[in-house]
Amino acid sequence: MNATTKSRAALVLASTLLVALIVGRAERAPAADTSPSVIARGEYLTHGAGQCFDCHGADLHGAPMDVPPNSGMASLAPSLAGLTMFATDADAITFLTTTKLPNGGNARRPMPRYTFHTDDAAAIVAYLRSLK
Repeated sequence: MNATTKSRAALVLASTLLVALIVGRAERAPAADTSPSVIARGEYLTHGAGQCFDCHGADLHGAPMDVPPNSGMASLAPSLAGLTMFATDADAITFLTTTKLPNGGNARRPMPRYTFHTDDAAAIVAYLRSLK
């Protein structure tokens, strides 16, 4: 196999893997539906099942956390309004269904390791994106 053939084979393999990654990711985490009923479900899940306001504040605009010093835990719960920490709905949905951040890591404790169903995660994302 000469160098040109090896280069083409590597390019084909890389392209195939990239397409598989993009397609696989889209199947796991679709874009959020923003219909009023989905947003209402997201609000219910955020305030009920998720109890996000316990740490992120009553208005979900972030709040300081009372954590032990030097614990490695987050001392500030970020604002969830607009969900600006995620570039895409798919990233946010993936986080809520797998606990994985876009960089492959997990959120710092005391953030719970939620594994919501994809439809529920999409509703939560729709609701949080609707907040200003």
